[in-house]
Amino acid sequence: MTGDEFPKSRSGRVIELGKIMGAIAAIFGATSLIWGMTFGPLREGYLMIGDFVDRFARLEVTVSELQQDVARANGEDRVIRQIQGQSYIREPVKQGDNVVMTMVAARTKLGVDCRLTDWTPIFTDELNIPTPGQRLNAGRAPRQLSDDTQTLRIEMIPPAILRPGRITVYLTLTYQCPTENGTTTVQDRTDTLAYQLLSAG
Repeated sequence: MTGDEFPKSRSGRVIELGKIMGAIAAIFGATSLIWGMTFGPLREGYLMIGDFVDRFARLEVTVSELQQDVARANGEDRVIRQIQGQSYIREPVKQGDNVVMTMVAARTKLGVDCRLTDWTPIFTDELNIPTPGQRLNAGRAPRQLSDDTQTLRIEMIPPAILRPGRITVYLTLTYQCPTENGTTTVQDRTDTLAYQLLSAG
């Protein structure tokens, strides 16, 4: 019907009444749904759905954090990964001796394309002051690790000021790693190892 007047035929009146009843039913249904979701029995279901979506989003964050924690625990967030308990300092070591580290390590997935450019041994004695030592062959290019686990012999010159007793040492490592825009410098370090420094006499 295109006009504003009510139809005169019986079938026209039935069609118009059906349209009106349908509109009223739609309005009533929408109002009932809104009431039910806000105050009525559907509110619990609506809240459960919203709570499920929130928990699912939190679960995604939790899984991501868990993956990062596992990578950190496995050493996969570093450039190299040392095999726990297999690296050590060869002893005995006396004052004036070079220090020889046996390191068992491999590159991680993160460090597979990184290139070692420099390293420095850091020694600490009973005074608890980190002091850099020197590489034995400072002019030589650093040896690169492969993806497979390797055993490396690393000889270092400790600082002369170390006091006899318990000494700890670790290596600071400088890498050049590829990025989308070229390369970037990445700093890493080895695990700390301890040894007993004996008097020279």
